[in-house]
Amino acid sequence: MNPEFLPDCSNCAALCCLALAFDAGDMFAHDKPAGLPCHNLDGFSCSVHADLADRGYRGCVTFDCLGAGQRVTALFDDTWRTRPKMAGPMMEAFRQMRAVQELHQMLFAAQSLPLPEGKRVELLNSIAALEDVKTELSTLARFDPAEAKLWLKSLAPFLRSAG
Repeated sequence: MNPEFLPDCSNCAALCCLALAFDAGDMFAHDKPAGLPCHNLDGFSCSVHADLADRGYRGCVTFDCLGAGQRVTALFDDTWRTRPKMAGPMMEAFRQMRAVQELHQMLFAAQSLPLPEGKRVELLNSIAALEDVKTELSTLARFDPAEAKLWLKSLAPFLRSAG
């Protein structure tokens, strides 16, 4: 896997453990609303990380932020732990960055398609634009994943011809 999309929990403010909601069931051992830290969180580390699946947290094992967590944490001067008012902005940035990373991963994979030169240039320009989105909170906040996915849909004819 491309290191661009690998999560680095050691450089993250446990944003998935704060931002995501889950319901008790097959994947999670307890209910947790979005915005409330998981009760297994100890600072920014999971106190049951080594035994997640055995303790009923298979959903945590399967979740992949695609590197969004550490990217968002790096964009802030402080964290929600030391400044609780940062929780909302950090969660929103995490949501946006996860969408950016997901789209970036799809565009990265699309580079292997047999694209006409014009589409290949558009693809590379889109990848470069996403890189810019990831560097500042203001550009991240303006990112519209729906608009970007429309462009991705324009690759559909090439996906059909490649398959």
